[in-house]
Amino acid sequence: MARSEAVRGATGALARPSWAGAAAIGGGLQSEAWLAWLAAASIAVFLTSNPLYLATACLVGLVVYSSLPGGRRRQAYSLIVKIGVLFALLSIPFNLLTGSAGASVLFSLPRLTFPGWLGGATLGGDATAESLVYAGSRALRLIALVLFAAAFNVGVNHYRLLRLMPAALKQVGVVVTVAVLLIPQALVQTRALAEAQRLRGRRVRGVRSIAGLTVPVLAGALERSIQRAESLDARGFGALGPAVGRRSRRLSLLAISSACLAALGGFGYFYYGGTPLFAVAALAAGMAAAVLAVRSQGKGLAASHYSQEPLTRPAVAVAACSLSSLALFLGLRVLDAGDVSYFPFPSIQAPDFHPLAVFAALLLLSPAFHLVWGAGSAREAEDD
Repeated sequence: MARSEAVRGATGALARPSWAGAAAIGGGLQSEAWLAWLAAASIAVFLTSNPLYLATACLVGLVVYSSLPGGRRRQAYSLIVKIGVLFALLSIPFNLLTGSAGASVLFSLPRLTFPGWLGGATLGGDATAESLVYAGSRALRLIALVLFAAAFNVGVNHYRLLRLMPAALKQVGVVVTVAVLLIPQALVQTRALAEAQRLRGRRVRGVRSIAGLTVPVLAGALERSIQRAESLDARGFGALGPAVGRRSRRLSLLAISSACLAALGGFGYFYYGGTPLFAVAALAAGMAAAVLAVRSQGKGLAASHYSQEPLTRPAVAVAACSLSSLALFLGLRVLDAGDVSYFPFPSIQAPDFHPLAVFAALLLLSPAFHLVWGAGSAREAEDD
């Protein structure tokens, strides 16, 4: 009797989906919430050029990234964040060296002008405060995007996220997922190898020690790639029927039309300036054609799921806050309010700081609030 109850308990444990372990990766937030937050935050920083708003976005990304639970994945992405911030800061002097404009001259550099057959580019010259602010705004936008991407990749469950992909994009999603996880896994393995060599009495210093780490890391990456390929092949991944494998001419024509319409709309938007109606219409038609092509291609593909994870209230709240923040930034951009379209040329002026934009940026802190509150609730439950 006791044995049968134990067997039934073990069977029930296997049958129930292990949501707790998957949710613990992102502090309890589901993939849908992280995806909505990343999309809203990334689009919001492209809707403004105000350095004050961009600095606030960097602070928001840093807070959300710091609130995530520490682990091997976060340690791996910490190096990526440092490299991204370094390259973003290096872009400021590079933009100043490639030419400046504006009335407020800070200092002068030796000028070098290339001939016309080499493009006529100018290096050096007068470095102005307007160009410095413009370059700093672009660097702040890049830092914010790096922090958003790092927080998203540390918090999200990539395998749960892969299930949200349309059936026609499953194979592309697997390739992207493996590519995204390749760098942090390689960094984790590099640290493990360096620690192992240090325990054996070998010092990992200088360029000479790189060769001793590169070969084992590449060998481990190749071995993991072969294991993934064998596991995917054993599960029948990518196996299509004869009817599905043959792409119809209609879908091919639809995909080509969507690409042409999107290219035409982008050219009209950036070349003519402003918001020409035909450019917006072409972009909308191209996006609609692409969505229709993906849905039509995915109808013949059968996708099975082992378990379905319902949306939780925290995930819905985070997604709602993220979309509300994006809507506020869109409204400010359309109404041209709050100085979201700040431009320091021809003479520099202090940018405005609208309270509504601050509130929109604070809405993007919703994952951090949930992570801190969820950690506190779990700690209280353990104490009880």
